[in-house]
Amino acid sequence: MFDCIIPAAGASSRMGAWKPGLAFRDGTLLSAAAARALEAGCRVIVVAGRAADSVPGALGSRGDRVEIVLNPAWEEGMMGSLQAGMARVSSPFFFVLPADMPFVPARAFRLLAREAEVRAAAGLPESPVFPAFRGEPGHPVLIPSSLIREALRLPRDARFKDFLEARGPVYVEVGDPGIRTDLDTRSEYEGALRLVSRSS
Repeated sequence: MFDCIIPAAGASSRMGAWKPGLAFRDGTLLSAAAARALEAGCRVIVVAGRAADSVPGALGSRGDRVEIVLNPAWEEGMMGSLQAGMARVSSPFFFVLPADMPFVPARAFRLLAREAEVRAAAGLPESPVFPAFRGEPGHPVLIPSSLIREALRLPRDARFKDFLEARGPVYVEVGDPGIRTDLDTRSEYEGALRLVSRSS
């Protein structure tokens, strides 16, 4: 399987608290995201910034299976965190998964990896691969590592999604709303906790 970058460096201003460290199930939002990537067989790279000292604790027992990379310029935006992670990628493709998406299934990683394999076998060009639910794209995104050199030159205020959309992305329907469920606000987080409580 491929590397997976999980950015966890930002200020979480809309949440009002550092999102990756918020309690979720038997751990945190960050440990839940890392668990899904590890379950899929990924090598996980977590990018730390604002609360870098808290990242190992937020990862819990999964911390010894994760590489932590520091983005000292985290205040300049997400692009810098992605670039810090990309500089550590060693696989031919890599995933990006936000730290606030604990419902992404491990199956989504495998479906995207399979799509990349099928395209390579058919001689098709390498392209970013997005999962979709009912036609709407989500995460994780699978990205050819051949794009890293160009991506590392992007300005810090660039939108990585725009960069990927200009490079002929393909979309794979995964049939799971978890790929679109991110927790940006306190009400979204509390709703996720209620959902988990009802299902347990």
